[in-house]
Amino acid sequence: MEKKILVAVDGSKRGFEAASILGELLKEQSQLGIVLFHCVHQLGAVQADDLCTSMYESCRLPIGDQEKVGHEILDEALRCILEKGFPKERIEVRLKTNSLDPALDIIAEAELRNYETIAMGRRGRGNLETLLLGSVSGKVAHYAPRHSVWVVDTPVFDTNRVLIAMEGDPDSLELVRYAADILTSIPHLEYTFLHIMPSVPPTFWDDGHILSPDEDKDPRSRLERWRTEWTTSVERFMSRGRLQLMEKGVPEKNIQTLILPTRQGVARDLLQAIENHRFKVVFMGKKSLHERKPFLMGSHSNKILQMSKGIILCLVDF
Repeated sequence: MEKKILVAVDGSKRGFEAASILGELLKEQSQLGIVLFHCVHQLGAVQADDLCTSMYESCRLPIGDQEKVGHEILDEALRCILEKGFPKERIEVRLKTNSLDPALDIIAEAELRNYETIAMGRRGRGNLETLLLGSVSGKVAHYAPRHSVWVVDTPVFDTNRVLIAMEGDPDSLELVRYAADILTSIPHLEYTFLHIMPSVPPTFWDDGHILSPDEDKDPRSRLERWRTEWTTSVERFMSRGRLQLMEKGVPEKNIQTLILPTRQGVARDLLQAIENHRFKVVFMGKKSLHERKPFLMGSHSNKILQMSKGIILCLVDF
């Protein structure tokens, strides 16, 4: 059964670039279709100089003009994707007119047609926008229940590297399953499982066992014992993730593991790893990496959404 990704395009240059990047990435995934979706925003909040058509200058457009504008944008997005070799028969186009809130309309479309994944570009009109929940990509990422959301920050790193940021078992295996279903038929991708260890173990002083005299005298040995046990646990679920990818046809040589201690903070360390290794695609859960709370302001996943650059950020709901 063909899976479909809802790709929302807004008419901006970076939006078309994002569609082109997704077409290039996913063209080899024969069981995956793209649904191009555009909402004709009926309010004047959109800046005309950020669009590829001057018809958006009017705050309110008749339906006929809205449809003309919308189809111009969808046609250009379609051209961008076809240019990258994505098969036309795996693409649908859908238009929403009289949109008062494109983010809510994008979410409603995904809900109505049961699309698991929503993808879009980051408009990036300025540095301030990345800090605002009011941006369309930010609102969709925060408020799309039961949907994974991809945010493409163009231009992306020109590599074949995929990062899967793993927290723990079983959530990590769900993350790997999702990534495997989407990407593993694409040749030449290199996968890295990354886990960032907390700097101070939450149960360091009360870890459920009676301390021996030697342990009681030597806190360092207890810390080393905790690190060893934590690393062993992480390696265990990473090994299961490795098997999942290999069962989907990924060569073992294309799968790496990376376990790092926290230095500046989980989000900052993850951002640094992304930049150092130039990952093109980053998968992480919508939940915070180490705090089991929803995807909200202050969570690690939200910080990555705000601050990441040059990647396809895939925020996975499970």
